[in-house]
Amino acid sequence: MTIIKNRLRENYSFANINLLGKCNADCYFCIGKDITSELKGKNQLSAHYSKWKNFGYFLNQCKNNNIKKLYITGQTADGLQYKYLDGLVDYLQDDDFLVGVRTNGYLAMEKIDTIKKMKGGIGYSIHSLKPEINKIIMGRSDLPDWDLIIPLSGKNIRVSIVLNRHNIDEFFPLCKYISKFGNVKYIQIRRISTDTRVQELIEDIRLYEKFYEKFSSENEQTGEFFLAQKFELFKKEIVFWRTVETSTNSLNYFTDGTCSNEYFVVEGYLKNMHR
Repeated sequence: MTIIKNRLRENYSFANINLLGKCNADCYFCIGKDITSELKGKNQLSAHYSKWKNFGYFLNQCKNNNIKKLYITGQTADGLQYKYLDGLVDYLQDDDFLVGVRTNGYLAMEKIDTIKKMKGGIGYSIHSLKPEINKIIMGRSDLPDWDLIIPLSGKNIRVSIVLNRHNIDEFFPLCKYISKFGNVKYIQIRRISTDTRVQELIEDIRLYEKFYEKFSSENEQTGEFFLAQKFELFKKEIVFWRTVETSTNSLNYFTDGTCSNEYFVVEGYLKNMHR
């Protein structure tokens, strides 16, 4: 199976702040595991953002490209793990950026006041509702209290499911559960993305495509979102998201000071890590 990256990207519409550190979960498909040796030992989770190398340069690049949306996410950490998250959100939003977060939700209740004041989108990842399956996928058998977290998180919520060999049988129950939350705008069904571990993860990728083939043959497509296919399920919009095949575009900042003007995070990091 050949995976081809779509290099015909649209104009920049957002930028990522990729935290480096030790994550509070251990997802086997984590994109950070593509370049483990390059990222080993890098951790800025306790470093104040005013000390981050090249951070001012990155923010100026965002302004020069008319980027308003900034997402705090992680390359080897979770978006909510940053020690100075609340201050960072205030700092960026006072500078007219719209800040959102991408997170596994384990620290959501602890950081709920910060989440509530974010003006950008909140992205939660929910891969299973079964503790034993979640343990296999994320390295943790405990589950965030989504019934409490999601209703408290504002109006602009996106939930992502990375569809894989362990949770593919949970697809419909997961989507039905997530669909009960009125503030969830849509559900993103993500295919595992990798640059260096294709052979290790090829089973998951093939299962995703096999599932999509059957689902799309039985359900009418309602549209596209950056070339990703949209459907409706349980009265909620779902989007099949193959990261490298979409047309969206972003800048990327890594907290070790690496700046990339490429959407592809691994490729961009490797090209720019020594600059």
